[in-house]
Amino acid sequence: MRDFKMIFILVLISIGTKYAPAQSPQQTDSKQLAESRELTSRVANLYREHKYDEALPLAKRALELGEEAVGHKDPRLIVLLINLGDLSEATVDFDRAKMCFERAVNIGETSFGQDDPRITRALDELGYLMSITGDYGKAADLLSRSLAIKEKSFGPLNVEVARAAYSLADVYRRSRELAKAESFYEKAISLFEQSGRKADDEFVELLRRYLIVLTTENKKTEAALLQSKIASLSAEPGVVEGGVVNGWAVKLVQPSYPAIALSVHASGEVAVQVLIDENGKVISARAITGHPLLQAAAIEAAKASRFTPTLKSGAAVKVRGMIIYNFVLR
Repeated sequence: MRDFKMIFILVLISIGTKYAPAQSPQQTDSKQLAESRELTSRVANLYREHKYDEALPLAKRALELGEEAVGHKDPRLIVLLINLGDLSEATVDFDRAKMCFERAVNIGETSFGQDDPRITRALDELGYLMSITGDYGKAADLLSRSLAIKEKSFGPLNVEVARAAYSLADVYRRSRELAKAESFYEKAISLFEQSGRKADDEFVELLRRYLIVLTTENKKTEAALLQSKIASLSAEPGVVEGGVVNGWAVKLVQPSYPAIALSVHASGEVAVQVLIDENGKVISARAITGHPLLQAAAIEAAKASRFTPTLKSGAAVKVRGMIIYNFVLR
């Protein structure tokens, strides 16, 4: 569940001392740490603007300065490693991203212990990376561990527990373990509802992802009920909820397979949320799930597709729905 990446990156503006070993005033206020903080602030701004190539060398230098100031095992390096890992992932250097996230996990475990909630951020990052690189078993192990730590530390009704269950459900959906995906989506939905978050955009997107599973499993009754629930939560004047709309297409354009995605063996399902106008033309599209390197091609194909116009009470209406594409390596 990658919608929180932009939120997470903003946390990296400073190298906090809350969880670090005691440092002398000279160490805490060192020139290296001050410069590292300033670079990390610039990295956050560049990341927000999607200028990953510009941000990457600054993130590397911020980590180098942090290591010069506090050594190579200090827990204050964790945010810097995750920062560099995120940018490496965004620039398709998955090996470096994995190295950064694994190192962040190891430092956290050494500093805080195996079951401390302060290591879950690194576990989540590494789990997501394993998922997009196709190691679903490893991803599920990491995210299951993160979920267990959060349940123990925060209690079952904390929203972070709900998000952890949501992330794990996504992994099982990508790996086509649909029964497990359904179970964890249901758990996440229940926890969101109990925490009072059942009317926000994050919850609606969770329901949309669960709808993909129910549609894939051909559970028509359950899918119809969920679609009605989504419609009641996301109602817009003149727009109806269509669910998965592949079957409504009069021209479903198939996406090209991006060369960069082929080069790293990226594959799997991409769900594109579309808004279809009264004439059956796609007027907006955005990817809500799928490998980052496949999303642009899926969006382009979705925008070129055409659909049967939808009538409500005899009048044509707009439809919001999802097109599901499956990229298969040959």
